[in-house]
Amino acid sequence: MRRRAVNIQEVKQKISELRGKDLSLAVNKGRNKITKLNGQIEDLFPSVFTFRAAAGDLVSFSYSDIICGDIKIGYSNG
Repeated sequence: MRRRAVNIQEVKQKISELRGKDLSLAVNKGRNKITKLNGQIEDLFPSVFTFRAAAGDLVSFSYSDIICGDIKIGYSNG
């Protein structure tokens, strides 16, 4: 089944709602390399958002990564 088309404004709105909540990210880095991160969305910017991992690392992602399916967001179990 085909996925519904999502625009960038919808993604920004959803990310802003998730800010400060404990989340789990699965990041596809290509060639079957998947990195899993637990933490919180820290800041929102016009083109990117920053994610503070539980280990203390600060990583930035673009909103288009979510549209493309390179990042999957879920609620953390911990």
